Amino acid sequence: MRLKPLHDWVVIVRDAEPTELNGLWMPDTPANQGTVIAVGPLVQELEPGDRVQFNRYAGLVLSGATDVTMVHEADVFGIIL
Repeated sequence: MRLKPLHDWVVIVRDAEPTELNGLWMPDTPANQGTVIAVGPLVQELEPGDRVQFNRYAGLVLSGATDVTMVHEADVFGIIL
């Protein structure tokens, strides 16, 4: 799916979701981290390729070949260095 976000939207591919191990849910990495793949024209602080921490309950999840999450730039807490 090709997607060009508008305004201050950021498109993020989330890191791996938790997996089950011996009946326990063990996260590989937190589900509220991911990689930015596209940004809207009003986004000032982020660019594609940035690894970010964001509000896990914000935004919209779009299903396709790869599930992506769209959030507003204000829902991103910071860039992971």
